Amino acid sequence: MAKKQTGWVKASGWLFVLGILISVVSGLVPSIDSAMVTGVLAVMGFIIGLLGALGVGSIDKSDVNMFLLSVVALMAAGGAGAAFENVMYIGSYMMAIVNYIGVLVVPAAVLIALKALWTSASTKF
Repeated sequence: MAKKQTGWVKASGWLFVLGILISVVSGLVPSIDSAMVTGVLAVMGFIIGLLGALGVGSIDKSDVNMFLLSVVALMAAGGAGAAFENVMYIGSYMMAIVNYIGVLVVPAAVLIALKALWTSASTKF
């Protein structure tokens, strides 16, 4: 079921798209200050996760399982990201992009997972 496109849903979606774009550009341009990019992406991820956990973001109840599974797959790829280092010409760029995307989605995943745990546990009693 499509979620009503309120201002918060649109903001959450645009933050996610902007975060992916920042991740890709920052991964392709290594001269960009990585500490600042990491901080910006972490804050964006926190806002996305907070909006999702509050039920006003683009991640709703029907998307939680797919979102968390996707984050697990991304983190597995990020953990294997060191393998990208040996790929000629593009390996370091690929590794940086995957790492930046991980910085974006991990704060969101933590908040969404906490909300899912709370919802699951609170319905038992």
